[in-house]
Amino acid sequence: MSKAQMTKTLRFAITAFCAAGVLAGSVFVGAAVAADRKPEDALKYRKGVLTGLAWHFGPVVAMAKGEAPFDQAQLTERAAAMAALSKMLGEGFIQGTAMGQIEGTKSKPEIWSDSADFQKKLEALQTATAALASASGSLAQGDLGKHVAAIGGSCKACHDTYRAK
Repeated sequence: MSKAQMTKTLRFAITAFCAAGVLAGSVFVGAAVAADRKPEDALKYRKGVLTGLAWHFGPVVAMAKGEAPFDQAQLTERAAAMAALSKMLGEGFIQGTAMGQIEGTKSKPEIWSDSADFQKKLEALQTATAALASASGSLAQGDLGKHVAAIGGSCKACHDTYRAK
């Protein structure tokens, strides 16, 4: 392994370790902290996480379609980021952030009235992004499409049900 590859690997490992620490900490304090959050702040947070997911997913889709060069290191970094972000997304869906309750959202109130189904759809996204992150280090470009389809499908399933057009 070259020095540049070792540096990238070390940087990725440090980033993953830090993200894991942040996620672990958020699990313990997430519920208590969410009760103190303002709907406006939760909406900003949610939009930020969704923007981050889109930021990383776009280049992965481009690699899968052959519109961008396949880059294993970039894929690994973007997949890890998407997996981490998908775990953070649920915290932004607090009471008071549905359409009709706050300006600037397309989230339907059914997210909260059918929270079990919403949670199931969120978990599908988390599973799909985790699968890509797990496979990304050895994934061939030809196999990337099935992961992109799973992630995109989980996004679509949630948006079709819980996002206003």
